[in-house]
Amino acid sequence: MQKLAYKYWVVIISTLVLFLDRLDSNIVNVTFPTLAKYFHIPIANTSAINTSFVLALAISIPISQWLGDRFGLKRVFILTTALFGLASFSCAFSPNFDTMIGLRFLQGFVGGLIIPIGMTMVYRNFDHKEYPSILSYMFMPTLIAPAIAPALGGAFIEWLSWKWVFIFSAPVCLFAVILALLKLREEKTTDKEPLDWRGFILISSGLSLLLYALSLAKNVNAELYPLYYGLLAILLITLFIWHEKQTTYPLIDLYFFRKKLFIQANLIQLTFQVCHYSSFFLISIYLQLGARMSALETGAIIGMQALGALFISRYSVKLFHRHGPGVPIIIGLIGVALISVSILYIRSPEQFFVGGFLLFLRGIFTGLCGVPIQMLSVIAFNKEQAGKASAIFNITRQIAISVGIALFSLLIAYNSPSANDITSLNYHDFYLSFLLIPVMAILGIIITLTIDNNYHRNI
Repeated sequence: MQKLAYKYWVVIISTLVLFLDRLDSNIVNVTFPTLAKYFHIPIANTSAINTSFVLALAISIPISQWLGDRFGLKRVFILTTALFGLASFSCAFSPNFDTMIGLRFLQGFVGGLIIPIGMTMVYRNFDHKEYPSILSYMFMPTLIAPAIAPALGGAFIEWLSWKWVFIFSAPVCLFAVILALLKLREEKTTDKEPLDWRGFILISSGLSLLLYALSLAKNVNAELYPLYYGLLAILLITLFIWHEKQTTYPLIDLYFFRKKLFIQANLIQLTFQVCHYSSFFLISIYLQLGARMSALETGAIIGMQALGALFISRYSVKLFHRHGPGVPIIIGLIGVALISVSILYIRSPEQFFVGGFLLFLRGIFTGLCGVPIQMLSVIAFNKEQAGKASAIFNITRQIAISVGIALFSLLIAYNSPSANDITSLNYHDFYLSFLLIPVMAILGIIITLTIDNNYHRNI
């Protein structure tokens, strides 16, 4: 039997952790009503489970390369994978909701380190001409995980306990750590740039305060504190931008934002992620509390969206090459807006198949947007710049998702005076929240119409 080449072990181990990361970030969506009951908190507050995780991802991604070069890619990969599993396992035994949020933040922080370091190891062990083929296999988990995660989470809740949503990661991480210890080798680096600690502290504090201000806004007794924290967050982010322009080794190279198309791509992504990924928080809560479906039924319905995206993914690439990014993005955003509002017509478990069909259609429209938006972020740059541009784009993606979730939770709390008692919620209490989706879609369409649609001809 022929021995498997080292570079393929790098791919297998990195893909395993990538799959787990995507699975873990999607599986918790069906737990919110259950956790609200367990911890005796308003349903809108459960958004912190996702916002803390996603915010931590955005914060840690910029320092992943520095940590890998400074302490060794294999060493950091193994440590962060172990911490990821340990943090997830510990969430299941959190004595209170605040402890769980802290553990989710830790899990997101190390998760933001694992994926870039794993991808760096892959890039260093394959030739450039092999990238398209190997990445096409590696990123299949990012499409498969969202399809199975919600139903798996619902099954855990229905047949075991919500705790298993967090416990299951531990043995998978342990297996990945053992494989990494046995099969990976340390890769030495000579280029060790200093870390921009000031920039890291400024952007971390600014983003954390911004989301904290949004969370405080849900509390009618918060007075003007959300405004104060929000202004302080804006000040810190402004100082971060000023600092990054002055420093020799910036945490985030703002050079990329000199390109108009890159700015447009990030703005479109902001609107799209609010409509797409952030709205899973809203849809999962609505199906369970507004339509009175079980966690398993909710998970099965939400999983249909990922199947729809898989179904259309290749066709979106053809549309992009034939008509440019504008056509698939605009069609996709129009479809997402219309289908999302239609979800409000699902009002009982008897409409399970209707819900599955609507989410499948919604997945088709979101699938039309994904590849063109991703391509917009890199087509204005050369090969050497594309990797860094993609990393920055991933950071803004995580920020967009976390802000979107915070906005949905704010609207649920604002539109539902009785949100503290989740048993009293019905479909009327979600109208305002669902309205945010078409509003953001319209903004995305307006920005898309300003794009030079001929860029794609350079590919």
